[in-house]
Order: sequence, then C-alpha cells, then structure tokens
Amino acid sequence: MKRPARPPHPMRRQVVLKGIGLLAAGLAGGAGPAAAQGRPIVIGYQEQPDWLMFAARGLGLFEKAGLSPTFVKFDAGPPMIEASRSGTIDLASVGSVAFLIGLSQGLDWTMIGINPEGAYGQGLVVHKDSAIRTPTDLKGKRVGLFMGATAQFGFLMMLRQHGVRLEQVTVVHMTPEVQLQALGARQIDAAMVWEPWMHRMIRNANARIVETEGNLGIYTNVDCYSVRRDWLRANRDTALRFLRALVAANDAISKDRRIAYQAWAREVGLSNASAEEVFDVVPPPLIFEWTNPRYTYSLVKGGPLYQRLGFLANYMVRYGIIPQPVELDDAMDMSLIAEVLKGRKPP
Repeated sequence: MKRPARPPHPMRRQVVLKGIGLLAAGLAGGAGPAAAQGRPIVIGYQEQPDWLMFAARGLGLFEKAGLSPTFVKFDAGPPMIEASRSGTIDLASVGSVAFLIGLSQGLDWTMIGINPEGAYGQGLVVHKDSAIRTPTDLKGKRVGLFMGATAQFGFLMMLRQHGVRLEQVTVVHMTPEVQLQALGARQIDAAMVWEPWMHRMIRNANARIVETEGNLGIYTNVDCYSVRRDWLRANRDTALRFLRALVAANDAISKDRRIAYQAWAREVGLSNASAEEVFDVVPPPLIFEWTNPRYTYSLVKGGPLYQRLGFLANYMVRYGIIPQPVELDDAMDMSLIAEVLKGRKPP
C-alpha cells in the first residue's frame, strides 16, 4: 500500500492502560435509577474501522454510560437508510454518500458524530499479477463496486483524475463479500472497496492495492453517526450517553491504542498486525475537534466537511445518483458533542 507522509497523530501513543474501570467514572453523569436500567439504543454498524465504537463496546463503556445497546451489522451504508426510516435502528454508522442519498429520499436524519477518517482505507484493489498498475489501466475492465456507498464517489473521482470515462469501464454492482469472491475467481478485474475488505482481498484473493482515495486527495470518505431528528428530540439523553461512551473510548485508546485495533481485529477476523497497519493509515477521529470549525471533519455548519458534503451532493446530482440537490442546513448537529465536551480537556 502506498503511504503518504502523515504527521504524527495524537492518538499514536503506546502506554499500557491501567485502571480501565476508572475510565467510566462519572460517565453516566449521576443519572440515577434510569442509568442502572440502561436506556435502549439499537446501533447499526458496518465492519469498517470504527475504532471508538468497537473500543467502547469491548470495554463495556456503553453500559457504563447507562445504555443497553443492541448492535445490528450491515454490509454497507445504503441498507441502513430504510432501517433508519422504519425505526429498525436508532443510530446508523453510515457513509457520506449513503447519508446524502437518505436525505434525498426524505429521511430526516442528522449527523451527531464522525466515524473513521477513511480516505486511506478505501481504494482500488486488483489481483497481484494484474496488468493494472494505475487507474488509467481500467479502460475495458470489469470493476466490482457497491453502488450508493462512499466507494462509488471515490471511484468516479478516481476515473476523472486519470482521464477515464465511465463508459470505458464495466461497473458490476456487488457487495464487498461478492467482490472478494469474484476477484479471487477472476470474474472481475478490480474492486473498489474499503477496509477490512481490502486486507481480506490481499489475504484471501492474492490481491494488491493499486491506489487509495487519500493518495489522490479525495477526502470525502468519512462515515458519520446519524440519527433521525424525531428520534433525537425524544431521546436526546440517550444520544448524549452514546457520545460520552465514545469520549471514554477515546481516552482509553489514547493510553493504549491496542484496545482499538485488537477489538476490531476480533470483529473482522484479521490479525492484530493487519489491524494495526490499518490503524496507522486510518486513525481514530479527533473527537475533541468535532466542534472546531477549522478541523477537516468537524460538525460545524460551514466548516470543511459541510462544504465537502455540498460539493459531493452536487456531484451526485450531476451523475444521477440523487435526483435533486439536498438541504444541508440541518444535516449536522454539533450541540450534543459540545455539551459532552464542555469543561473537558483532551487526554
């Protein structure tokens, strides 16, 4: 995998964690009997490296925050749209493209947090002995792609940057699991996919990574914790507890990053070494910066992510992925994390 030079990430410290039980002290904020029972929340998630969520789950921090969580796994973001609309799940860890598709379909949801910064964890994968060396070589090739996922936009941008027209490539709509099988069987020439599927293809389909979105300067691959606004109005305290658990997970990972990548490795069936490799290029989000208007992935209206979502939405209209522009004024709700972080300092 090509790796650009990246500045040291503040999460990259390896200090052995001691006294994990103290991390959740005061986490529930003195909520009393309701916290003891645990407020129910159904969390829709994917296998992508959502370090904070997996660490919080592994350490029992959701329960310590006064929640009773149920986790529902999805192959990708698009199926979460209907699950959110129907109330099957309360909170969705969903990609930016699927988030905008949901808005275009009338789903009134909003981001309350940011998932992994995944620019370097999504890219083009081919068989190890393939003649495809750059995206330019995709002309006349068959590419597996999950339509409606963040990978679709990354793929379109990749083609544009390399002067390849979409009609010069045969795109085959496939789930990541089917992409893995098809690449191994030489039924497709390449796959545009995200982690952990990239490393699964390396391990199980004798594959290699040609290019990642981050290497091309494409930074729209970010997932977000999204909830329906009607649910949020009725369950604001539940959402606050969810975010408090993530902050506690952030504190734990800052002391021992192994908590994050080992929990994820167990979930997705990768080795700890492979999970650590992904951690190095797809670090946890800077949760204490979500309220910083200059941070690339903040929840601030008018900030860099807000502007990128606008660009992405317009691009999706242009390519017919969504039928018309979407309203972004209420697409982010910074107030919850601001309340959670009030008076706190980064670890």
